[in-house]
Amino acid sequence: MKPQRDLESYLGIQRNLYGGEEYELTRGHIDAWRRLDTPTIHPDRYLLLVETGDAVLDYREAVWKYAGCRQVVVEGGDHSLASFPEHLPLILEFAGLAPA
Repeated sequence: MKPQRDLESYLGIQRNLYGGEEYELTRGHIDAWRRLDTPTIHPDRYLLLVETGDAVLDYREAVWKYAGCRQVVVEGGDHSLASFPEHLPLILEFAGLAPA
């Protein structure tokens, strides 16, 4: 939800957990995330999909920030949004791309 807050302590050289490649997390990344933060939410513009089993992000913070928006909160799951395929029809409908 807030990488500018949550990743501050990881500045410097990091290693990709999956491919092993090194990259550098810089102050510039933190500043860019800060500029992307949306203090004002327009509920009709957002669809929130979260799973309560996410061990990285606290789904409750997202539910609070996006209060008033269309929300789908799935019990269990994980950070990969394991239930994503189930939500494709809803995502397409929300995006105005539902099949006629």
